[in-house]
Amino acid sequence: MPGFLNVDARAGDEQVDLAAGNLPWDNGVFDVIVGQHVIEHFDLVSELIPLLRELRRVSKDGAEIWLSCPDMEKVCRSYVNGTLGQLIADREKRLGDLDLGQAPDQHMVNFLFHQWGEHRNLFDFGLLKWALEQTGFGSCTRTSEKQFLGRFPSFPPRKDDLQSLYVHATAGIAEGMKPR
Repeated sequence: MPGFLNVDARAGDEQVDLAAGNLPWDNGVFDVIVGQHVIEHFDLVSELIPLLRELRRVSKDGAEIWLSCPDMEKVCRSYVNGTLGQLIADREKRLGDLDLGQAPDQHMVNFLFHQWGEHRNLFDFGLLKWALEQTGFGSCTRTSEKQFLGRFPSFPPRKDDLQSLYVHATAGIAEGMKPR
């Protein structure tokens, strides 16, 4: 993305192993951090919490963090309500054919939870808010892709609100909250 330092393990402006637990930047250098469908690829305790601590370290006080990931609550609600077909149709519309083989729609839950062995966690708002608060981010709010794109209109739309959780938080400790 123009105007952003684009980081990836294999591409981008800098190649960084985000799961390693240490980032190569000085304290308090970033105003904004954006992670779109990244955090679900990390083990919650051994990788994501250390990464969020590092992201807080390299964030200026008051910096924004915007995260999106598959939404465990939306997926489970869709399963219970019998509307998994809508998630499948949405995914196929956005990304092309989804091959669940001969399996019924319920297999979509497995696909979203595991995605060929790449996903390590799914989050609902409460779990992601907890992880952010444990690592020094506060003022966590559930948001939407529309709100994210309103803030950053140059990002390409994913059009994935049906299955995604969008969260905004700020670097800084709310009263009575300390990072662990």
